Amino acid sequence: MKIKLSIFLCMTTLLVIHNSCKKDEYKNLDCSTINSSYKSDIKPIIDANCNSGGCHNSGSSYGDFTTYKGLLSKSNNGSLNRHVLVDKKMPPSKPLSLDDRKKIKCWINSGSLND
Repeated sequence: MKIKLSIFLCMTTLLVIHNSCKKDEYKNLDCSTINSSYKSDIKPIIDANCNSGGCHNSGSSYGDFTTYKGLLSKSNNGSLNRHVLVDKKMPPSKPLSLDDRKKIKCWINSGSLND
C-alpha cells in the first residue's frame, strides 16, 4: 500500500511540475507591431479555419463565427482565448500558426473591436 501511495504522489508531483512549466507564448507579445484588425486580419483567419466544414457557420450550436457578434460573444466569455490560444484544441485539425494566434491574442487584448 505504501508503494502505491508513493507512486501516486510521485506521479502527481510530476504532473504539477509539468503543467507549471508550460511556456507562455504571449508573455512578451508586443501588439504594437502586429496587425490585428477584425476585418482585414481576424475575419480571414476565422473564415478559413473555423467556418469551413460546418463547425462555426450560421446556425451552428457551437457558435456562429460568420458574424462579428457571434465571434465577439466567444471572445467576451473567454472561450476563444482558452480553446484557440491556450489549449490549442481549436481548430481540431491542427492549431493555428503562431502568427495567427498572436493576431487573435492582440485583437482580444485590444478589446475585440469591430474595425
